[in-house]
Amino acid sequence: MAYSYLIETAEMLFLVDGGMAGTGHNILDRIAEIGRKPADLLFALVTHAHADHFGGLAEVQEASGCAIICHPSHVDTVRTGGSIVSPGLNVFAKIYERIAHFALPKLKLDGLRRVIAVEDGTKLHRFGLPGSILFTPGHSTGDLTLVLDDGSAFVGDLVQGRRIPKITPPEFSIMAVDEPAMFASWRLLLASGAKVLYPGHGSIVTVADILPVFRRRAARTARRELRLTAAAAHAQA
Repeated sequence: MAYSYLIETAEMLFLVDGGMAGTGHNILDRIAEIGRKPADLLFALVTHAHADHFGGLAEVQEASGCAIICHPSHVDTVRTGGSIVSPGLNVFAKIYERIAHFALPKLKLDGLRRVIAVEDGTKLHRFGLPGSILFTPGHSTGDLTLVLDDGSAFVGDLVQGRRIPKITPPEFSIMAVDEPAMFASWRLLLASGAKVLYPGHGSIVTVADILPVFRRRAARTARRELRLTAAAAHAQA
């Protein structure tokens, strides 16, 4: 349903997102496979509080005791196991939105403890993770992106990778609470030094892969704004 990313250093483990409820064992199995212990996991970062990104963390936290960090606006949702759905921007996404509004209230999500709100621009070097947090809202009100110093960026649903190789292109999110804010977040991402993007859905992509998509969307947005400006001027005349 969604990807989780385990980041390993010599001293600690760090997790980005936790998948759907019932999938936490996959993360614990992977920790065992690389010869580490759950207690090595210092914290899990929630890119945003949608059920497919934090639902599996209860099992992981129970085994590891890890802290959970997220955007301030999503702290209550993560603590209580609530559900948030973003509006769809196309036909497929609108259908998914309706299904999610119906199904998610029936899905029991366990709330999490030790949930910590993180600030925009927070440096994580003191924890042994060479990177920083960017607030990248738009898909939801509380999206975070983790950008490591080597250019690896864990983007949640800000970018969607290819789902079918060589057929479906990488794309920006097809669901958003604030499309202009999401567009601003794309600009922030491109200016952040990010090189390789690790999305919550689809394959890993590079900035070079997504740049043509950004340029097409920017041109389309500019044309739309120009039409609106011209219409407003005509109405005033």
